[in-house]
Amino acid sequence: MGNVTRRAILTGAVAVGGSLAVPTAARADFAGPHRLWHWVETMAGFGPRFTGGPAHRRWIDYLERSLGSFGLRVQRFPTPLKYWDARSWSLTVTDARGQRHRIPVASYWPYSGSTPPRGITAELVDVGTGTAGAVAGRIVVADRVVAKRTLGEFADLVVHAKPPSLLEDARDEDYSRLWAGIPPAPDLRLAKERGAVGMIGVLDLAPEDARGQFSPHQQPHAGLPAVQLDRDQGARLRELLARGPVTATLTLIADTDDAASIDYLAAELPGNGRGPGTVLVLTHSDGQNGVEENGAAAVLAMARHFTRIPRSRRDRDLCFAFSPAHMAAPDAAVDPGEWLERNPALRRRIAAVVVPEHLGTTQWDDSRGTGRWLPTGKPELLTLGVGNDDRLTELVARELDAGDLVRTTVAKPYNGTLYGEATGPYRLGIPSVTAISGPAYLLRVSPGAELGRLDPALLHRQARFVTGLTAKLASAPWLGSPR
Repeated sequence: MGNVTRRAILTGAVAVGGSLAVPTAARADFAGPHRLWHWVETMAGFGPRFTGGPAHRRWIDYLERSLGSFGLRVQRFPTPLKYWDARSWSLTVTDARGQRHRIPVASYWPYSGSTPPRGITAELVDVGTGTAGAVAGRIVVADRVVAKRTLGEFADLVVHAKPPSLLEDARDEDYSRLWAGIPPAPDLRLAKERGAVGMIGVLDLAPEDARGQFSPHQQPHAGLPAVQLDRDQGARLRELLARGPVTATLTLIADTDDAASIDYLAAELPGNGRGPGTVLVLTHSDGQNGVEENGAAAVLAMARHFTRIPRSRRDRDLCFAFSPAHMAAPDAAVDPGEWLERNPALRRRIAAVVVPEHLGTTQWDDSRGTGRWLPTGKPELLTLGVGNDDRLTELVARELDAGDLVRTTVAKPYNGTLYGEATGPYRLGIPSVTAISGPAYLLRVSPGAELGRLDPALLHRQARFVTGLTAKLASAPWLGSPR
C-alpha cells in the first residue's frame, strides 16, 4: 500500500460518482435491527458450527434457503475437508500417594488428536514454557502463555481513526488475546516427534475465561491428544507434581474423516454493466458462538438489501459468498484465496472484496487487574482493514467520518494478513476491505453463545455501514477491471 495522507482523505481526493453513491443502506429498506438480530439468534440456535459438523451443515442449508428467498440463484462449491470434531474429554490423575483426582478440563485442544475410549495413561512431565526434558512415553504439561499487550502497540498500522483522539484515548487499553497466538502455542507435532503421547496445556486465564476456548482455532492436525486447563487447575496439577510423580489418564474422543467435504456458497446478483467486474461480499459460515460468525447475518442483510434495488441502479455485479473453513488449518481445508484460484471464471471477475466479521462486540478485558475479564462499557474496537488500493483506503476513511460509528480505525494489513477471511483475496492482489473486531471472548464455546456480550444496535450500525460502503464501492468509477 502506498502513502495515504489525512489531507487526501479529508479533501475527498477520489470521486465516488455512480448511481449508488447515495447512502442506500438508509434509504432502500436495509434490514431492521430486530431482523438482523433474529438471524444472529437463529445461527446461534443451531449450536456451535464446528467446521464440517452437523450444526454447521444445517446452518449452510439455512443460508442457502435464505439467499434463495431473496430471488438469488445459489451455487454450492464442494471442497475437501479433513474433519475432526471432539465428542468427549476428561482428565484424571493419580498422585504420588496413590490418590486419584479428577481435574476439570477448561477445553479440549482443537484438532490435536484422539484417544481410545479408555483414554491413554502415562506419567506426567512438566516442561513449563519450554520443550526440554524427557518426554518420550509421557503426557507433557506445558504453559500456553497469553502475551500482555495494549492497543497502543498497533498504532503504526492505523491510517485514520474515529474519533481522532482514539489512538491516544485507547493507547493503554488491554489487548491480551489468546486467539492471537502470541506467543505461539506449544508445538504438538514437535512433542509427538519426541515421543510424547499426550499434552496438557495450561492457559493463563481465569476459570470462567478459559472455559470453552476453541483455541488454537487453526491448529494443524497433530495426532497428539491434548486438553487445556485454566490457571487454577494448572496450579493444582503442579502442586501434585511437586509432591512426587503423577500418572494421568487423558481421554479425548473425536469423530474424524480425512476424506470429508464441505461447501462454499455463492450467489451472484447481476448489475447493469456500467462498472467492470464484480464486488465479492464474503464471510464464513463456521463458528463457535454468536460472534463467530455473525458476519453471515450481515451478509444476508446485505443480499436482501441489494436485491431490492433495481438493476438499473446497480452498476456492478455483486456476489455474496460464505467460506466454510475459517476454523480449520490451511492444510486441512480450502481457504478463500485457494477457492478463488480453483474457480478461475469467478476469480477473473472479482474487482474488489468486502468482508464483515465479528460485528456488534462489546469490550471485556482485564484492565482493572482483577485477573479476569470484565465489561468496560465500551464497544470493542472495530478495525476497517484495507489492502491493495489507496483509493479504497481514502473511500473507507471518508465513509467512516460521514457515518455514525465510533471507536473505529482504518488500518493497513498486518504481517501479510488482512485480519481474517479477507486475507486470501488480499494476498491475490485484489482490493479488499474488512470490518472486523477481535474481543477476548471471540472463540469461546458457551451455553449462551456469547450473545450477552453483543450489542444488537451496534451490530446493526456496523452492518449498515458495511452495506453503504459496498454500495459506494460498487459504483466507484475509479475501481478498475479485475486484477
